[in-house]
Amino acid sequence: MRRNVSILTIFLYLASPVFATTILPLSFEQLVNESQSVVYGRVSEVRAQWTADRRFIESVVTIEVLRGIKGNALESMAFTVPGGQVGRYLNVIPGAPSLVRGDTAVFFLTAQGARLPVTTGLTQGIYRVQRDAASGEMLVAPPVVASVGKIIRGDPRRKPISLAAFESAVRAAAAAR
Repeated sequence: MRRNVSILTIFLYLASPVFATTILPLSFEQLVNESQSVVYGRVSEVRAQWTADRRFIESVVTIEVLRGIKGNALESMAFTVPGGQVGRYLNVIPGAPSLVRGDTAVFFLTAQGARLPVTTGLTQGIYRVQRDAASGEMLVAPPVVASVGKIIRGDPRRKPISLAAFESAVRAAAAAR
């Protein structure tokens, strides 16, 4: 009897639905061309809230736009990212970006109808910007270089580049369309 219950439990577990998030990697050109807006900005507020149907938690991120790179940019913009914490409820979405007030980045945003925009490709649409301690220059980690075979950690082709060079790369990819 005990064995039958164990076997039944295993079958019920295996028959349960499995949910997963799969994000296809985008090339740099796809990221630029699928985004309606690309802006360099600083996070001024992150506010988590329930979605309209109260099934999920999303975070509304407000950024102060420091410079528009592609599309129309206002002085400040808001967009949503999945996940966040409301009261005692925490919703963590693998692959979703985590942002806090004061973060500076280049944001690739895609509009979805009347809703607030979202980051293109979840985390793929956020390139963090940091000031180089030695030179004081603003640096951006470049996109993953498309290569045959494995992606190698510490690949010398992935050195940080200046924000100006990154902006030029975005504009060139948008113009090539």
